[in-house]
Amino acid sequence: MDSDMSAKAGNGRATDREDVEVLSRAFQSFREASEKLSSYYQGLEARISELSRTIREKDQALDSQGQFLDALLKSLSTGVLVLTSGGRILWTNPLVGQWVGENDSDVLAVLESWGVWPNPQGDEPRPVTWKGRSLIVTHSEVRDRDRRPLGHVLILTDRTRVREMEEEVARDRRLKEMGEMVATIAHELRNPLGSLEIFASLAEREAPGESRLAEWVGYMRVQVSRLDRLIGNLLYYTRPPEIVMSTFSLSGFLKKAEADFARIPAMQSRAGAGSLSWRVEIPEDRVVTADEGLLYHALFNLAVNAFQALESHAGGEVVLTARPGSAGELLFLMRDNGPGVPEEVRDRIVDPFFTTKAKGTGLGLAIVHNIAEAHGGSLSFRSTPGSTEFSLSVPENDASRTEMSDPGKDAVEVRGA
Repeated sequence: MDSDMSAKAGNGRATDREDVEVLSRAFQSFREASEKLSSYYQGLEARISELSRTIREKDQALDSQGQFLDALLKSLSTGVLVLTSGGRILWTNPLVGQWVGENDSDVLAVLESWGVWPNPQGDEPRPVTWKGRSLIVTHSEVRDRDRRPLGHVLILTDRTRVREMEEEVARDRRLKEMGEMVATIAHELRNPLGSLEIFASLAEREAPGESRLAEWVGYMRVQVSRLDRLIGNLLYYTRPPEIVMSTFSLSGFLKKAEADFARIPAMQSRAGAGSLSWRVEIPEDRVVTADEGLLYHALFNLAVNAFQALESHAGGEVVLTARPGSAGELLFLMRDNGPGVPEEVRDRIVDPFFTTKAKGTGLGLAIVHNIAEAHGGSLSFRSTPGSTEFSLSVPENDASRTEMSDPGKDAVEVRGA
């Protein structure tokens, strides 16, 4: 019996050792598994940390790109609208607010009035006019990879200046065609005017010196000259003047101008203008080399311009003086005691068709400027209230033709447009 109990006790201890070994192996496996799990977890944490850092960097990059794209879109010279498929405005740049409006409902109402929303017809650009602005509206639909619609983008391009330039080109074309027609008509009118001037000169020779008939013929010659000057202005503007040089006496030239120009204020007085006088200071005679006809035409324009400035000006006086300049040129000075040239128009005084008078073509001073430059000279002026003086310079010989005159202190040289 004792032996049986001993055997049972030995078997029990053996079983306990086996259980301990099994538990030990189980704990060992658990520790190994725990260590592996801990290692995996640490690796996962490191991976998650790396992914988090990468995501932050990507977010920063996307945010930077978004800011750049937003700044770029805001700086565009076109208006940009982004809308959902349902018609909600997601984003607009500042130009849309300036051109169309700030309120989303107002913007959608305007788009609907243009016919570009909510049912835009294709992607073809559509011209619209809004508050004096000419716009081109371009529509693009945004789709995902599966071609499902995501939204719409509308681009508004301002072509107001382009339209104005197109109108200017069309107007210039019409003016060119009109100028060619006017030049043709003016050329045809000059022939009978030339005949009238010849017969008026003959009649003036036949009329008694101090008779009323001689006076009337003289006025007729001035009127013919006036018409010839107007026609000449049109021709000289449409066709640059061609210089035909000749040699003539300065005193004889000025005496002719004195006799002809004196009738201008007399006729203005008859028309109701104030008392005007005309005087020519004739210097010592000298020989001048220039285009006599064009030079006379230029001085006639300056004289008419001066007398027009003195309209309704009692005691008005115009004086023409000729003298040599400091650079070897000859200066013709036309001076009046009128109100002066307004400051705000001085830069435009020789612009073609610009005039401050109720009547006039605005070509007189422009032609004087062209004639001066065609001679190799210049036109300048200085003006204060109560005194205006235009200075027309022409070189006296070939050696000094390229010289420009010194118009003096405070003189303004007028240049063509």
